[in-house]
Amino acid sequence: MPLTDMGIDEARNYHPVVPEPEGFDSFWAETLDEHASIPLDLTATPFDNRQALIDTWDLSWAGYHGSRVSGWMHAPAGASGPLPLVIEYIGYSGSRGVPIGSAFAAAGYAHIVVDPRGQGWGHPALTENSPDVHEGSGAPGFMTQSLSDPHGHYYRRLFTDAFRCLQTAREMKIVDPTRIVVHGHSQGAGQTIAVCGLAAMRGIKLAGAFVDAPFLCHMRRSCDIATAGPYLEVVKYLAAHPSLCGKAFQTLGYFDGLHFARRARTATWFSVAMMDQLVPPSSVWAAYNAWGDGMVADKQIAVYPFAGHSAGEDVQRWNQLGVLAQLFS
Repeated sequence: MPLTDMGIDEARNYHPVVPEPEGFDSFWAETLDEHASIPLDLTATPFDNRQALIDTWDLSWAGYHGSRVSGWMHAPAGASGPLPLVIEYIGYSGSRGVPIGSAFAAAGYAHIVVDPRGQGWGHPALTENSPDVHEGSGAPGFMTQSLSDPHGHYYRRLFTDAFRCLQTAREMKIVDPTRIVVHGHSQGAGQTIAVCGLAAMRGIKLAGAFVDAPFLCHMRRSCDIATAGPYLEVVKYLAAHPSLCGKAFQTLGYFDGLHFARRARTATWFSVAMMDQLVPPSSVWAAYNAWGDGMVADKQIAVYPFAGHSAGEDVQRWNQLGVLAQLFS
């Protein structure tokens, strides 16, 4: 697993000029406006997690165009709130999984784990993931859905689901809406960045964001140099359809974390793995360096020089618990 991207010194100062697609703000404003009249329609059903110290609820809310999105919510047993909340978004191929533990709930916080619609082929689970049009879980290939039109692209759906989870959580009695942190690894980190950008566009203040090895950033460069993972879906598709390259990357630009990162206005804690073959480290540094467009002073990045895509794993979670203890003290 050799170093195939920039070294740390070069990456720390990496500020690529990546033009935004035309009408980026209006595209997302229209997307959120389309959903403003759709009730969030939260249901929360107690779920037997077979644990004495953590309570769990099976959540469901109306996501993109009103389709149902699922999640688990964990909290310390018997807690009535309002509690600080961590919303966790999941990596590519994952699901909300089996509710067998939550370090965040064990630390005293509420914790929501969000199902990524139609995914789940890489995780054991007790239920199917939220379908899109078809029933059941999808198969690999979400990167290339509707590359010719951002309005139909999969990530328009997924980012809308993620943002509406934030809106739903802010209305829950057990949650303190002033103390919400969003969190994710890989695709989940890409969603986290998008939610931070959308929250800023909608005037919603977050307490912080944990962004670990984020996928979906600096996508053209990532497709050029990634040697494994979902970016290769785009490479394979465009190898067969070279005339679509321009349109494809214009579409992907509406979902590129670089543009959301510039709009984010919350404190953030990133991580980057310098030997990541799935998410080029330079793409992570580009998003981190763009974060807040110079208007957010409170940002940090943990560097794992010899790690692959999993980055700091439990070390990173341990550090995040320390950050939360200070943030919510």
